[in-house]
Amino acid sequence: MDTEPARAVLHHVLTGRCRLALPGSGPLDLAPGDLALLPTGARHRLTAGPGAPGAPPSGNPPSGTAPPGTAPAEVRIVGGAEEGARVLTVRARYDPRGPSPLIAALPRALRLDRGRVEGAPLLRETLLALAAPGRRTGPGDRLLALRVLETALVLAAPPRPPDGPYPHPGIARGVAAIEHRYAEPWTVVTLAREAGMSRSAFTAAFREAVGTSPARHLTARRIREAARLLAGTGLPQSAVPARVGYRSRVGFHLAFRTAYGMTPGEYRAAAPRRA
Repeated sequence: MDTEPARAVLHHVLTGRCRLALPGSGPLDLAPGDLALLPTGARHRLTAGPGAPGAPPSGNPPSGTAPPGTAPAEVRIVGGAEEGARVLTVRARYDPRGPSPLIAALPRALRLDRGRVEGAPLLRETLLALAAPGRRTGPGDRLLALRVLETALVLAAPPRPPDGPYPHPGIARGVAAIEHRYAEPWTVVTLAREAGMSRSAFTAAFREAVGTSPARHLTARRIREAARLLAGTGLPQSAVPARVGYRSRVGFHLAFRTAYGMTPGEYRAAAPRRA
């Protein structure tokens, strides 16, 4: 199975067993309930269990008009119809400039076993929604795919050492501030002060290490948390902007729509129902 280099790909085994093989690496064996995540869409082959002959996934995608291999999410049969495995494949495109250096530095393939998937209710429920029999593709599939991939990446990514891959300890402090204190009224100036660097040096070093500007990274962190609150909690929608650091509801609305292609209300409506 070949993938485009600008895509992240996730395979979730619904039934049967699979083996994921990448050139130059040992295989990953996947049992029912396990998932494999390829953060940069590395070229790989998925087969039905250890020792099965190599073959790309076959079968029909969910009802809809998207050709096989192009939908954000589709269920396929890997291997023969009788002994094959049912696999949900989820895809999402990166920014046209490609994945950030932090994503590109991750292993080519990451694995989450069934226990860890089951222990993450939002991930589990969204996977179930995407794999539901008879479901039709729709405009909400892209955001559901993004949510699945983001959640799986957070769970599967190996922990970074405190100094991380950053060229300056101040950048690590800036990234940590954004990650854990995103709701504070940060500006580039106050983030640079937190890092103990000048504004210009901090901005240049941050972009080199993270792949984007401090302001864009902060926006992405806030919007990611907003998406989690909208989909996974009962917090009133009107309270979400302030919770993630926005003083302006209009600014929050515009930033959310830019990131997910729909309004916060549409995003919440498209989320799987919480138990």
